[in-house]
Amino acid sequence: MDKKFIIDYDDTLAPNQHDYSESQLAFIKYVIDTVGPKAPDVPTIIAFVEEIDAAAVEEMKFAMERFPLSFVTAYRKICEPLGIVPTPTQLNDVYTMGMLSYSSERWEKNGLFPGVAETLDFLTAQEDELVLLTKGDSRVQEKKIAATGVKKWFKDNIFIVPSKSKEVLLEYAKNTPLGQVYHIGNSIRSDVKPALEARMKMIYIPLETWAYEKNHNGVSQDANLITLSTFKDIIKIYEFL
Repeated sequence: MDKKFIIDYDDTLAPNQHDYSESQLAFIKYVIDTVGPKAPDVPTIIAFVEEIDAAAVEEMKFAMERFPLSFVTAYRKICEPLGIVPTPTQLNDVYTMGMLSYSSERWEKNGLFPGVAETLDFLTAQEDELVLLTKGDSRVQEKKIAATGVKKWFKDNIFIVPSKSKEVLLEYAKNTPLGQVYHIGNSIRSDVKPALEARMKMIYIPLETWAYEKNHNGVSQDANLITLSTFKDIIKIYEFL
C-alpha cells in the first residue's frame, strides 16, 4: 500500500444532479397548473429556483431541508407580484416535491457510473488505501452510500463532511506523504480548488451540472492536476501515477 485515494461521491461515483432535476420538473408543472396563464415561462422558473437554491447554500450549506425550502421560497416569490396568496396545502405540496429528490429506490436503481465498480476493484487489488469523502447532510449521504453498496470497497473509511476545504482534505490525508495522496472528484469548486490548495494530487473528472458548482473562475494549469474523461480511465494511467 503506497497510495491513498480520497474519493468524492456525488457525480463522481454515482449520478446525483438529476435526482433534483426531476423534482424541478414537477415544480415547474405545478407552478403552471396552479398559477395559470400568469405563470412565468419555463426558463424563468428554472433560473429563479436555481438562484434561490444557490443563495440558500450560503446559509444552510447542504442540509437536506435546503432544497425543498427553496421550492417554498420560489413559489411564494412567484405568487407575490401576481397578488396570489399560496395556501398551506400548496406550500406543503412544493416542499414535498423537493423531498422526492431523496429516493433510496432511485439511488439503488441508478447505481454507480459505468466502470466505477471495476475501477474500485482494481484499486483495491493494488492494496492502495481508499477513502470516501463526501460533503452533504449525513441523513441523505448515508442512504445513498447504503443504496449503491460502496461500503464494499471503503469499509470504515467513509466520511461525511458539511463542506470541503484545504484543511478538511489535509485532515484525511494525514499519515501519508502528500505526493502519494490523490483526490478524485468532479467539481472545480468543491474538489479541484481545495485539493490543489492542499498541494496534493488531483484527479479531475469533470461533471458540473449544478449552478452552485459552476460558480467559479476555472482553474489554472497545475502540475498536480490530472484531468480524465471517465472514472475508469484511472486504470489506464495508474502505472504513471
